[in-house]
Amino acid sequence: MRQKIASPAYQEIIIKIIFFLSYASFSAWLSYYNIFLKKYLGFSDSQVGIISGIQQINILLVLPLWGIFADKFGRRRILLITLFVTLCLFYGFLFQKLFFSFVVFTFAITLFYSPLSSLLDTIALDFREQTGRSSYGNTRLWGSIGWAFSSLLLGAFLTVKNMWLIFPIASLFMLAGWLITNFLYKALAVKKNLAGLKLQGFRTLLTRDPRLAVFLIIILLYGISSAPIQYYINMYYSEIGASNKQVGYAYAVQALSELPFFYFGQVIVDRIGAKKLMIITMIVTMLRMLSYSFTSDPVLAIIIGSSHGICLALFMVAVVNYVHRFIPGEWKATGQSFIYACYFGGGLAIGNAWVGYVSQRISVKSTMAVEAGLTLVLILATLVTFRMMKPRAA
Repeated sequence: MRQKIASPAYQEIIIKIIFFLSYASFSAWLSYYNIFLKKYLGFSDSQVGIISGIQQINILLVLPLWGIFADKFGRRRILLITLFVTLCLFYGFLFQKLFFSFVVFTFAITLFYSPLSSLLDTIALDFREQTGRSSYGNTRLWGSIGWAFSSLLLGAFLTVKNMWLIFPIASLFMLAGWLITNFLYKALAVKKNLAGLKLQGFRTLLTRDPRLAVFLIIILLYGISSAPIQYYINMYYSEIGASNKQVGYAYAVQALSELPFFYFGQVIVDRIGAKKLMIITMIVTMLRMLSYSFTSDPVLAIIIGSSHGICLALFMVAVVNYVHRFIPGEWKATGQSFIYACYFGGGLAIGNAWVGYVSQRISVKSTMAVEAGLTLVLILATLVTFRMMKPRAA
């Protein structure tokens, strides 16, 4: 039995189950958290934007540190710690009522929640690199399936009165993921360089090739301009009158639209290159936000959201492929943390705070048009930057 558990085929299944359960937990919380804050607690758009921004600013502040810890002490060990602390802290939300307490508690929980996605991605990349089985995209798509399952499940029965249930449900999904990780996942051996995995390693990675630093800046700016279609999209649906069930459908459609692009993403990258693919995803994101700004029909908005697979899945596959060409094997978790810190951390933190501020004055729908304009400017600047950078196979 031990030999069976340790086999690559068995571990491939286990990793995909961990992705499914983890992203089901993420969905249960994030799909409805902003709506919970506004409708259940009555917070303003600006207050919701601040709290939402805090979730991402922690990613920027602490995620690179978690990446170093994971590379130094083991990805599985750090994943278990962060999963367990997060699933326990979810219950703390049930006792918060005031805006200030939510600011403090959101900051506390995201200290441990923030590295989960990048740790899972690193595990998938390690497995692919050492066994040749299951590409990153083929593994990551199980996270999308978990997200879709959870959003549909909650959307079917959530009301304003019972919206607090998102926290215990998220915790239960994460507990299942922790149990499987602890008892069934057997991490493959990863080459370690304990002497080199120190804080000064940040400077080493960023200065060894300036193209990496430039690329990360572009990712950060894209996070700012694309913020409305990420964690703030639920506020858009709420504003145009969508029910919780429709919000659940919207997130399910977005998650399911990612599946073919995660599955075939590597093939697409190999054919057209990571940088070109990134530009394409940015263009689709711009058109998507512009389309949202012209509709108040939840059904049509859900249809528009089916482009999410291009906006996020293909974007992540392109970025992961490009960035990891600069990163040595023993630094993979740290390198992955750079991606999440720049896009989901600094980018979305600034973007969410900005969107919360602007939408309170001109509506979320109108903010979509503003952000589409900013994305167009970024696309043009990125094209110029890529032309100025020395050629590199990507």
